[in-house]
Amino acid sequence: RFEFEKDGFRFYCFLDGYQEDDQTIRIFEVKATTSKKFLDMQFKNDEKDMIPLFGETKEGILMLQEDLKYPVNDAYQKKKERLKNRLTKEGRYIYDISYQRFVLNQGIDSPKNIKYYLVVLNSDYIHEGLVNEKNEPIYTDDIIRFIDLTSLTHEMSSIMERDTDLVIERLNLMQAAPVALGAHCQRKDSRQCKFYPICYKHIPEKNSIFTYMGNHHGFKDEANEKHDRFDLINEGIIHALDIPEHWITRENNIIQRQVMVSETPYYHYEKIRRGIAMLKYPIYHLDFETFPCPLPRFKGEKPYSQSLFQYSIHIEHAPGVCDKDKDNYSYIATKHTDLRKDLIENMLEVVKDDGGSIMVYNQSFEETRLKEMAKLYPEYSERLLDMTDRMFDLMFLLRGNKKMFMAAGFDEQEAKTINYYHNDLNGSFSIKKVLPLFSHLSYKGMGIANGTEALVCYARFPYMDEHTFEQKYQELLEYCKQDTWAMVEILDKLRTL
Repeated sequence: RFEFEKDGFRFYCFLDGYQEDDQTIRIFEVKATTSKKFLDMQFKNDEKDMIPLFGETKEGILMLQEDLKYPVNDAYQKKKERLKNRLTKEGRYIYDISYQRFVLNQGIDSPKNIKYYLVVLNSDYIHEGLVNEKNEPIYTDDIIRFIDLTSLTHEMSSIMERDTDLVIERLNLMQAAPVALGAHCQRKDSRQCKFYPICYKHIPEKNSIFTYMGNHHGFKDEANEKHDRFDLINEGIIHALDIPEHWITRENNIIQRQVMVSETPYYHYEKIRRGIAMLKYPIYHLDFETFPCPLPRFKGEKPYSQSLFQYSIHIEHAPGVCDKDKDNYSYIATKHTDLRKDLIENMLEVVKDDGGSIMVYNQSFEETRLKEMAKLYPEYSERLLDMTDRMFDLMFLLRGNKKMFMAAGFDEQEAKTINYYHNDLNGSFSIKKVLPLFSHLSYKGMGIANGTEALVCYARFPYMDEHTFEQKYQELLEYCKQDTWAMVEILDKLRTL
């Protein structure tokens, strides 16, 4: 712990790592993220080539290009400003280690060179599957990446000075007066302000300004001047219908507004009809459950891999011909050993090589898992990639999809516009929002009622007594069955409409 005193207040920090030798002190701040956030940051150089913001030393340490003496330009500086903004997904980590430097500058009196490193998981690391005698994964040193932020934390010192003065000013005043809302509220973020429920209590849960799809882009008035959503809220415009009608120019927002006013659901029947006509029977309604693990557990996994442990499939043999129980197939890994191959083999016995559509909700998740398994198990690659080619996203029938509906004969604008909207969606097309509008199915009262509870159940399987295990296994089975049966019911209702 290091601390210093300023105007009667103590500012302190705890270090994750401290290393000192004869010439250098090294400070390490460990963060639960991967190097991908920083490696993906790129700028366009003067030759119009895309260059990563961070380069690499011969020791494999990431550093800003300017620290590596690489020529930089205005595009580089603009991208670098994201790192200095504590509200960006990258800047929040820079801010934390910059604050640590600010404290240490007051708390360490040493002539030695002090270096500051962010320590993150290596997004390119692939676990080789090695385990010790306790069957615990063995990792090599390259699972970690160091990012040298010594120069950037120095540049942040004036921001730290300003912010500590602001904290002192607020502590001296002790006034909890309302402030204007904005990005600093970090709405729906892991760092959402603790006062969010107070400051946002006047904003309706339903049909607020946030209901408009794409509301983060703002709204343009008759003079083509853009108005930010937070500026509008601070001016008293909080309800979706408070925004002048002629400011609503995006096609999806126009549809949303019409539904809000009329309270009559919107359907683009022809697009839904042509979408359903693309389906090939039998339909395999598929859903995966995964365990998101910071450290890879099994061979071929990367940090934060979505580790596959369950599938549920309902087979719809012909339109509307599907039994909730008899036509359901599932697999649940009940141990923490690597059972993925067993799961894949089991699934491929259910999903036949018959060209039938693979129905999912929010396609990218299941598609990515299948591609990962195809790479890991090349002997099943052809079958698994065939499943991705046969995939059909049920959400596309509701939300629309430009590529799919242009192929069905609609022009680009009509193809990318939503096919369905109901006032109760409140701007969201999540299956939990959609299901009550098409079915009487409910997750309320179920032993396991959401994905988080499902993965927690899986995590606890090896530690349960026999009675608890049997109970929780059945609850997880029912939850997984509900997820795919929900798709059967939604599709059936759409077909009827």
